[in-house]
Amino acid sequence: MSIRRWDPISELSTLRDQMNRMWDAVRPVIREPEEPRIDVHQTQDEVIAIAELPGIESKDDIEVEVTKEAISLRGEFRRLQDIRDEDYIHSERYIGSFARTIPLPVEVKPEEAQGSFTNGLLEIRIPKTEASKQKRSYRVPIS
Repeated sequence: MSIRRWDPISELSTLRDQMNRMWDAVRPVIREPEEPRIDVHQTQDEVIAIAELPGIESKDDIEVEVTKEAISLRGEFRRLQDIRDEDYIHSERYIGSFARTIPLPVEVKPEEAQGSFTNGLLEIRIPKTEASKQKRSYRVPIS
């Protein structure tokens, strides 16, 4: 029998490799909550936000809040069919609550915001304040 010197670094490295293999196996099961994808653009008079909400059938399942600086969405993705968990072979779609807040590029009039929901797309139109309609930057000539 030969005598080997104990190497704690080697043992820690082996333990780290084992932990990494364990997390690699578990990671696909642990999923972060999904956030709806949102596009925000502006015209001269308003800010327009369009959010993708696939699988949401009713506007009653969505809550929208607008402040002078941001838009907040909350809701819940639900299963469209009543399928027991043990009957699933593979499931990737997120089911559960979501919340998302997007800062706005300019000050808006939240009390005049309008929303519509069609085919899984939520569109929110928010008029700009008079001050934010003014051009805020000017090109500076350099001599």
